[in-house]
Amino acid sequence: MTRPAVRVRHGVEAVDRRWRSAPLRSRLTAAAAFSATLAIVAVVAVAYVAVRHELLADLDSQLHHQAKEVHVTHSSLLQLQDGVPGFVPVVTISTHFGEGVGYLQAINDSGQSATHGPNLPISDADMHVATSGGTSLRDAYVNGVHVRMLTFQFPQAGSGIAVQLALPLTSVDHQLHKVATALLFLVLAGLALSTVGSWFVVRRTMRPVATLTEAAEQIAETRDLTTRIEDYGDDELGRLASTFNTMLDALERSLGQQRQLILDASHELRTPLASLRTNVEVLHDVERLSAEQRRALLDGIVTQLDELTGLVADVVELARGDAPQSAQEDIPFDDLVSHAVDRARRHWPGLSLIPDLERVVVRGIPARLDRAIANLLDNAGKFSPPGAVVEVDLRADGTLTVADHGPGIPEDALAHVFDRFYRADVARALPGSGLGLSIVKQVVDGHGGTVTVANRDSGGTLVQLWLPPVERGARIGAVDATPEPTPAAT
Repeated sequence: MTRPAVRVRHGVEAVDRRWRSAPLRSRLTAAAAFSATLAIVAVVAVAYVAVRHELLADLDSQLHHQAKEVHVTHSSLLQLQDGVPGFVPVVTISTHFGEGVGYLQAINDSGQSATHGPNLPISDADMHVATSGGTSLRDAYVNGVHVRMLTFQFPQAGSGIAVQLALPLTSVDHQLHKVATALLFLVLAGLALSTVGSWFVVRRTMRPVATLTEAAEQIAETRDLTTRIEDYGDDELGRLASTFNTMLDALERSLGQQRQLILDASHELRTPLASLRTNVEVLHDVERLSAEQRRALLDGIVTQLDELTGLVADVVELARGDAPQSAQEDIPFDDLVSHAVDRARRHWPGLSLIPDLERVVVRGIPARLDRAIANLLDNAGKFSPPGAVVEVDLRADGTLTVADHGPGIPEDALAHVFDRFYRADVARALPGSGLGLSIVKQVVDGHGGTVTVANRDSGGTLVQLWLPPVERGARIGAVDATPEPTPAAT
């Protein structure tokens, strides 16, 4: 690449960088003003050409009219270039050239002329008219005067003779000058008005963007998610402001939930940690304890560690939030429930789990849904007496029902069963963190479903979980309700 080309490229890149570094409002104003100016210039140019065409058309019409008044007065002997004498007629016009002073000249096909005034310029086109006929219209200068000249063949004066008529363009040029001045003023006025108008429109249009920018900067500086942007209507910028407000609402809720989760988790962690600390401190005097006491102490420590581990796992599960839609897949929901029932049988060997499952496919994340189902079955296991029946029904419309025959939930606690770390008074003596149903609620909401808890009229709790099915299939029938044999059962 040559150096001039390199310099040109660098110059273009520099201009482009300056253009991109300019404020968006300035760039939009400049682009709008430039476009408006181009349109005005185009209109002005067309208007100027149209006016000039009309003025010249009037003058050309006058020249053609005067051409009909030309007649021969007498002939003049002229010396041709080759030394042979020839005659060129002296012509006159029977009328005046309108309001101006005109010029008249006769020429032959050799370029010789006869005139009583200034010599008019002769071109090859003029000599061609003298030879072959036709007319020629053009602009020319005669002694510094701008003229419009008509050349036409004049057979009455002999073969090879043409006559040139010229009228000054002084009046036309003066009028065109005034028109050009007026149009130039119009262009400048249009440029000014388009710039001011564009600036006003762009400023008003970009106001939501400026407000959005200021709000984002304020939020970044103060961490205050309560800031909102005023409504700007239903256009694109209005929807942008509305979307920004919706995003702030979601962020505020998410931050509030995170803070509440931290506060609740820190509160709930104190009890097992304090108990664990007490038991560990007792180990300093382990020699004074009997073998039975040491065994009970170690069992208590292991139990407390299990509870602490479960609590941490539940908190981590809640902190995950909703998974993105791209992570979901089609899941045979009945297979997922069947596997969860098998695990629950092993974990609660004293229960009779009776599943009745229909084929249904849902879209979701298998691990999250499996955790939610396991929590429902664990809740049923914890609150069911030994030997009780837990009914697990799955319908083809995506409704999963888990019904136990335990004591049920106090009426005043039903409204709080999905609250984090909430435990009714009757459940405080049982193991658990109070996060099981909260996790179920979060998982179901993240999959576009619903979950409800109610007391059965015959006693016990009824939990219904619904997920939108992908497709429906035939009933696969009830699974064998007989629990797996365990050492305790046998």
